[in-house]
Amino acid sequence: MSPQLNARFIDDLTIPDGSDLPSSTNFVKTWLVENIGDTPWGPGFTLRHVDGAAMTTLTRVPLPTCAPGERMAVSVELTAPQTPGFYQGDWRCHDADGLAFGDQLWVQIRAIRAPGTNDAIYLDDVTIPDDAQIPAEMRFAKTWRVRNTGTLPWGSGYTLRRLQGAPLAVDERSPLPPCPPGGETNVSVNVVAPAAPGKYYADWAMYDPADQRFGVTLWMRIVVPGAVVPNPKPRPDLDAATGIAPHFSQRDTLWRKNVLGGPGSPVTIGSWGCLLTCFAMLACAYDCDTDPARLNRTLLEKSGFFQNYFVSWNALQTAFDTLVFDAKSDASPDLLGHIDASLAARRPVPIQVDRTPATRYNDNDQHWVLAVARHGNDYIVNDPIDLDPVPTLLMERYGRGQDLAASVLAAIFYHRA
Repeated sequence: MSPQLNARFIDDLTIPDGSDLPSSTNFVKTWLVENIGDTPWGPGFTLRHVDGAAMTTLTRVPLPTCAPGERMAVSVELTAPQTPGFYQGDWRCHDADGLAFGDQLWVQIRAIRAPGTNDAIYLDDVTIPDDAQIPAEMRFAKTWRVRNTGTLPWGSGYTLRRLQGAPLAVDERSPLPPCPPGGETNVSVNVVAPAAPGKYYADWAMYDPADQRFGVTLWMRIVVPGAVVPNPKPRPDLDAATGIAPHFSQRDTLWRKNVLGGPGSPVTIGSWGCLLTCFAMLACAYDCDTDPARLNRTLLEKSGFFQNYFVSWNALQTAFDTLVFDAKSDASPDLLGHIDASLAARRPVPIQVDRTPATRYNDNDQHWVLAVARHGNDYIVNDPIDLDPVPTLLMERYGRGQDLAASVLAAIFYHRA
């Protein structure tokens, strides 16, 4: 008989299933496993993350040497996600050739909000709905309704600042009104419409007194009536690649206020639907007829969400018989090569980036874009945050002051069945 590899789960030595851990807490998960095969584990054997929440950038760790019949403690160092909720990560043993064997091991935790956190969600536009027609050079106030979903009250030093888009505001930053945890308030900026006709947008974000960004992005899009003006920054070198997939915006008025996921979900497609929107673009690239709103409904019907509003990595395989999920891969030395190969075969790739590359990354900074082509040492991407289908370079917007490999945090791969 040929040698057999096998491993059996015996017990959780640390972090029992369902443990509550404060967000961003570092912890070690340890399992007791037994080598029930007839082959020893040796150099090159690893424990690898295979599904669910990784909770680490180190998604493979060496397995200890273990003789047949021996029991061994196997550990991984993890961090509880910053966003509160229930998380499960699945791990499995692999031999030196990368072949999986044995029982699947998992960690299940509930990340709870740590004391002293700032957060906010968007509720509604109080004034100036998207695409409102505003006369040239008219002064007005744009007001949003938001809820303080953190544990700290807003007070002195809390500000609203322009992130990107047209410089429409009278001031680049405005004070946030006082608001207790759980409270609702109106947040406003004073704006002057441009003199030239056209469509304009701008994004704002909230910052605490330590200059740390928190909460959702708030946006405004207006139309100054008159003759249509051309795009002031045409990118003919990028336009040719964008036809591989359509561009959808998570902030489109057709679906931006739709609840993301199931009933009771606290988020909308506009505020949290970047991956859903990327998946809708990817599905259309494979000739599936959908859009973010319809895909949201399909995934709800076919259990394509976990924890009610998190999109599963294999969601498109769940939704469409013609698509096959290959992998969700975190940053590694080989990741760019896998992305390049997929793009060369005209298979777009959802890529995870840091939406605030100038500050230290945390789970609230997670954002997804759809890579459609390589462009030198960069990728051309469809960014679901953009209201208009303008070609975008990943490094120009999300480069983290380093090379491309350091700016691509993860990628998801599919192919046609």
